[in-house]
Amino acid sequence: MFKRLDRYILKELIGPFFLGMFILLFILVSQQILKLMELVIDKGVDLLSVLELFLRLLPSFLVITIPMAVMMATVTTFNRLSADNEIIALHASGVSFFRIFRPVLIFALVVGFLTLSMGFMAGPNKGSLSTLAVKLLINQASLGLEEGQFNGMFSNMMIYVESMPTFSKLKGVFIYDQRKQDAPVVISAKEAVLVTNQNTQTISMHLIDGSLHQKAGSSDRYQKMTFANYDISLDFSEIAQKQEEQKGRSYAQLQAQVTETQGKDLKALRRLSRFYRRYLFSLAAFIFCIMGVPLGIISGRITRVGGFSAGIFMIILYYILLTLGDSLIAAGVATPFFAALFPLLVLTPLCFYLVKKIASHVSPTLFGIASKRP
Repeated sequence: MFKRLDRYILKELIGPFFLGMFILLFILVSQQILKLMELVIDKGVDLLSVLELFLRLLPSFLVITIPMAVMMATVTTFNRLSADNEIIALHASGVSFFRIFRPVLIFALVVGFLTLSMGFMAGPNKGSLSTLAVKLLINQASLGLEEGQFNGMFSNMMIYVESMPTFSKLKGVFIYDQRKQDAPVVISAKEAVLVTNQNTQTISMHLIDGSLHQKAGSSDRYQKMTFANYDISLDFSEIAQKQEEQKGRSYAQLQAQVTETQGKDLKALRRLSRFYRRYLFSLAAFIFCIMGVPLGIISGRITRVGGFSAGIFMIILYYILLTLGDSLIAAGVATPFFAALFPLLVLTPLCFYLVKKIASHVSPTLFGIASKRP
């Protein structure tokens, strides 16, 4: 059973943590939310599909926001406790620094485990997201079409649409079909209607009042055919196959890709580094939580906003070190794992130094009272 002090400090930590996570998450996903709402308003995608897409994206955002939120929560909490002289009162009552530290350690372990769980969830979700994206594209073909642009969602077909009065009705359609490399076809039509077959998961484009242009056999002759109605099938198998190939690559697949290229493929190396990084974020959350205690206490004796600034600085420093790790990969002086671990190798000794410093300097200069126990 937690004692009163443990409950008090944990209560002080939980509030700022969830508030910080909400603010950071809102900042990260605001742009994506606008894009998802565009799917509902402009493309007619049902709200449940968009909600499912957002929920599958959420773990990848939480992996990033949780470490930042826990740093800000710990710094803010202990900045306030120090500024309000509650740390002095606890020390005067005979409570040691490490006794105050115990609930923080528990909180750090819980948050670290939560971040690790989000890391596991974010990995395989890449595959399910790709599958869902293809499913949405098939159910609502207009997702891949933009008015007044050449839409190249198929590698061997280019589609231009002048306007889209509805989600399935098109006007001013131009198609360059190169699926048969030796006999490309150019099709133009005044109107077209997209027809989805849910059973076969295919889409056909019903063209109205247009013409078809193609080369006649192996000769230099040109052939033109006009039509009142013409159907063309849109094959999504190629897109689905590409998405399947990119689906949540496992560690073994990433390692095999690096081995095949003999470590010379920079993209493969960075992809493997990001794989490691996704799970090392949990250690970053743990270190941030621990580091926030001395930063908050020290800054609390100076100014209330000092702790917030210190927390922001540490977060920025962490991401600078991540970028530096990628540069080390490019320079060929670091392995993907070392590059992902590099920020923690720098910040962990700093964290222990700050904890040791604050624990060994319980003195009038820090707390404003003598370090003796009453």
